[in-house]
Amino acid sequence: MASLEGKTVLVTGSAKGLGRATAISLAKEGAIVVVHYRSSRREAEATLAEVRRLSPKSILVHGDVTSASDVGNMFKQIKSKFGRLDILINNVGAFIFKPISETSVEEFSNVIDTNLKAAFLCSSEALIMMHKQKSGHIINFGCVGADRITIREKTTPYYIAKTGVYMLSKIMAQSEAKNGIRINTISPGVLETSVAKPAGSVIIKHKDIINAILYLLCGSSEKITGANIEVSGGWIPGSAG
Repeated sequence: MASLEGKTVLVTGSAKGLGRATAISLAKEGAIVVVHYRSSRREAEATLAEVRRLSPKSILVHGDVTSASDVGNMFKQIKSKFGRLDILINNVGAFIFKPISETSVEEFSNVIDTNLKAAFLCSSEALIMMHKQKSGHIINFGCVGADRITIREKTTPYYIAKTGVYMLSKIMAQSEAKNGIRINTISPGVLETSVAKPAGSVIIKHKDIINAILYLLCGSSEKITGANIEVSGGWIPGSAG
């Protein structure tokens, strides 16, 4: 089990869904959680209320994680309040399910920016704080198949972005190991809340992903960095969908 007592954790996109479930689970483990939202303020406040019942020092931050200025302001708040950040979980990432020929420029950019650019911006700010601490852990989210070239008819921008996240995590893990900072990727399969559920896929629950997070954060995994853990029940995506 992860020992998170007193650790400060930022979970991006934690107003609802997997982010909310992760924030609450980490608070149960003793973490001080920074709940983040962009537009879902009501849901974020509800998440914070639940988190604070478990971890009273937890706070709420607001910002667009694709904006360098917003991300900078978020991390200034965290530094001002706590003086450190032990764990960053980059959970934000838009999904699209349509042929590339029907995908608009705005949709394409949104998927790339929320998945890949956001992970880069938040990780870059987190690393500034973690360098001073000589410790820290970043967990990014890929998707099953992101560690290889996977051609998907209706999820092309998403797979471009998630393969980028995988590559970013690998190179950052290599460069930051000397600083005592670990960076890993969790690649889910088809979640219970996923928009598309391909035939033959295994449905993954939020608790399955959270178990992987807790494993990476526990003391017995301290030598694991640059890893990509697929949580897909053995399902491998094909070319359609």
